Amino acid sequence: MAKVHISQLHHTFQRALTDMVAGEAIEARTFKKDRGIVVLKQDVDYFIFKQFGFDNKTLTFDSVGLLKQLKKAIAKEFPRSNMAWIVHFEGVTLIETLSADHSPQPSLF
Repeated sequence: MAKVHISQLHHTFQRALTDMVAGEAIEARTFKKDRGIVVLKQDVDYFIFKQFGFDNKTLTFDSVGLLKQLKKAIAKEFPRSNMAWIVHFEGVTLIETLSADHSPQPSLF
């Protein structure tokens, strides 16, 4: 689990989306870990996006639509945050069971 400054969160997602393969997920949470965003790469072209906290929704996007939605979701879920927790997951099939069934990828930092 790594911490990222909120001004770099969108760039971190954008960089991670280009390197992800199907079955990988990236999650960003607030400092208290009660709100956040999860993105799961479903296949080559589509991502599953889950937002929880103020708004609870799960949607499917292509990469262009996802980046637009991420910008909106970051503003909504991290209104006064300075830092966000980032976790990468591998071997994910369902986004609903992400935290319960999967251990995070070891930190590279």
